[in-house]
Amino acid sequence: MGVLREPEGLEAARLDLGAEIVGPHRVAGGKHEDTDVHRRRSVAVAAGRPGSTRVDSRTVTQRLSFGPIQTSADLEALACHEALAFNTPYDSCVSWLRATQDEVRVVRAGHDVVGGLVQYDMGLFLGGRSVRNIGIAGVAISPTARGRGAAKSLMAATLQDMHDAGVAVSTLYPTTFTLYGRAGYAVAGHRYQYRLPLAGLGRIQASGELRRLDPETDADGLARLYRRLAADRPGWLDRNEHIWQRVHNHPAGRDVYGYVLPADDGAIDGYVVYTLGAVGRYPYDLNIRDVQVAHPDAARRILALFSDCRTLARHAIWYGPLDDPLLLAVPEVGTEISIAETWMIRIVDVRAALAERGYPAAASARLALELTDDVLPDNAGRWLIEIDRGEARASRVDQDAGPDTLRMDIRALGSLYTGHLSARRLAAMEAVRGSAAALEQADRVFAAEPPSMPDYF
Repeated sequence: MGVLREPEGLEAARLDLGAEIVGPHRVAGGKHEDTDVHRRRSVAVAAGRPGSTRVDSRTVTQRLSFGPIQTSADLEALACHEALAFNTPYDSCVSWLRATQDEVRVVRAGHDVVGGLVQYDMGLFLGGRSVRNIGIAGVAISPTARGRGAAKSLMAATLQDMHDAGVAVSTLYPTTFTLYGRAGYAVAGHRYQYRLPLAGLGRIQASGELRRLDPETDADGLARLYRRLAADRPGWLDRNEHIWQRVHNHPAGRDVYGYVLPADDGAIDGYVVYTLGAVGRYPYDLNIRDVQVAHPDAARRILALFSDCRTLARHAIWYGPLDDPLLLAVPEVGTEISIAETWMIRIVDVRAALAERGYPAAASARLALELTDDVLPDNAGRWLIEIDRGEARASRVDQDAGPDTLRMDIRALGSLYTGHLSARRLAAMEAVRGSAAALEQADRVFAAEPPSMPDYF
């Protein structure tokens, strides 16, 4: 794998939503990959002219258009906006955008790049199946173009492109809930952090010999173990190369350490990848970038590694589900559990999202939905969801099912879809309307353990 260094702390920026758009733009793999052909709608914005090292404060009113990076000047202009938006070194942003250039989309006012974002095509595990998911990162707009429609238009265009390409869902880590909600994103789960004090851990007896991890030769074994475990965890990413590179490479170039626990058959029963705290200081923390264990013995072996570091390390810090197997193997109390971040989901294509998700194998149900969607109107209207033996099919219907119809907007469906909120809870919040029988049936279909997402993007 090559080294991909993403600016540390980079995340999706603020949005103002409700958009008018001018093409061209595209999502890889979709039917609008020809960037010369797309819908065109007009919008007037005041935008700044970015330079390669600064943003001009001069404002202009121009039409917006969307598309890929075309020149090195485009990339450098967007790198300026990213650096200003996220207080990140400019050179780091340039390196990141070069490494992800095929996934970058920019918004132009006339010929000037006034903002952009990065799309990551990956999967999202729900119900034991991988749903196609576009992760959004690094939404950044020139300071002189903010609040004038550039961000809302960029997001609306991006979502429409995803929908046209048949993408099921989109996820992101927000800096604001309210404005992302206007794009149809809904809170879908959390990123749980574990902080284990090592001083009181004591020496842990465990079997098995760890060996140093090699990101190249161990890549397939790590991916097989991760994917097998992740499939049973709602909200975990079906990782693409970018996410795996984030595991093995620190954004600031810090040393990354890793160990694997080999199985008798040559497979991998567990692994851990981590960095140390501030350079030159101790005691330090073990900052775990990824840790997976196939069984309790593997969990104890990884914990034994942590305990063997306790004379110089204060804590082991990692991210996982609420019932994390490492936590279950900790022999003493004192582990701190917190919500580090909250992630959001957007149902992009209702038919694809409901068909690609997994359901309980014994589930057979018919759900009538009536949806509203202000940003992607093709999702709006009446739908019949037929579920049989873990498979679902969504089809358009004209007939109103009366009180057995569940009425909601696209955001409520997102929270229900991941299992973050039950239908009955959403009804209590007045986000869903329907009969008690319909609510109960929806809860049987979408029930899941609390969704989590250990990876950050």
